[in-house]
Amino acid sequence: MLKGLKGRIVAIFGALFIVVSMWFLGRSLLDGVHEAGGVQNLLHFNIPLFLAASVIMAIHLTLAGYTWTLVTDTAGGRLGFRKGFAIHFLSQVGKYVPGKVWAAMGKFSLSRNSGLSTAQTSQGLVLETVFIVLGCLITTIPLIPVSATDAGLGVGAGMTLAVGLAVILLGATHPAVFRKLTGLIAKVMKANHTIRECSFSEMLRILPVYIAVFLFLGGAYWLMCLSFGLKMPLFPGVFIYPAAMGIGYLAIFSPGGLGARELTTVWLVHLIVPDCEPGLAELTAIVARLWITAGEAIAFGISFPLYGVTFSSLKMILTGTESSHGNIAQGDEGQ
Repeated sequence: MLKGLKGRIVAIFGALFIVVSMWFLGRSLLDGVHEAGGVQNLLHFNIPLFLAASVIMAIHLTLAGYTWTLVTDTAGGRLGFRKGFAIHFLSQVGKYVPGKVWAAMGKFSLSRNSGLSTAQTSQGLVLETVFIVLGCLITTIPLIPVSATDAGLGVGAGMTLAVGLAVILLGATHPAVFRKLTGLIAKVMKANHTIRECSFSEMLRILPVYIAVFLFLGGAYWLMCLSFGLKMPLFPGVFIYPAAMGIGYLAIFSPGGLGARELTTVWLVHLIVPDCEPGLAELTAIVARLWITAGEAIAFGISFPLYGVTFSSLKMILTGTESSHGNIAQGDEGQ
């Protein structure tokens, strides 16, 4: 009963946070439009730049879809790119449900249905969680000196903090340390199964892919900002959105990081571009959310034929009404 009450409290707090943050962003945007004398004076849209940003975003989404294949392969499973991509995006809709666990549950059900064992799927979820956090943190490091200076710590202290954090994060991928991390996360996720031991070289092969995922995301956002007339330097502007994505991911009370990601984006844009036109940071943050969601929706639609299911059969898999796994859709390459 207490667990259910706690869940309801988190859901209510999350809903209130989203409403308040969206109200703040909307109010700031409207104030900016009013100060600029109309949307036409605030917005300077460049179609070629936006198309270039969309291409970079498509690469980001493709890499993000590949990561599930990568981590489950490391755990000893064999999905293939098509199946891994489909599983990733068919389960993504779950991140917008309060609780932060529904996307993982979707991946678990779909992966088990594709022939992966419980241990392989559980280890894949652990690896994914760790490397999402590590990838976000590493791509956030270049922003630390700037934010530390803004907080009054000074450039020297900020650089020391950034370098120290980089060393710690790299050390976290060592098998001796990573074993403890995976054990801790496995307990939290109640994935009490024997995991496959991963070598340091295997860890180092995973990490660059996740870093690339977030760098392409940051590059896409940077180009999108330029297309909307926001003159932002490439460095450290390319790291703004990965940092915001990381904050949103860690905000367990906010489904899909709604509100948390946007507020962080606006703060970082004003930090990097202090003379940003009023309302423009809010506009790019809101557009980025809609833009990425549209991309994920397209990937979601593509994933049905890639996985080989209809909406009704997908519902059966996710709700557990299909009695035996693997008879609706089987893995492709490697099965």
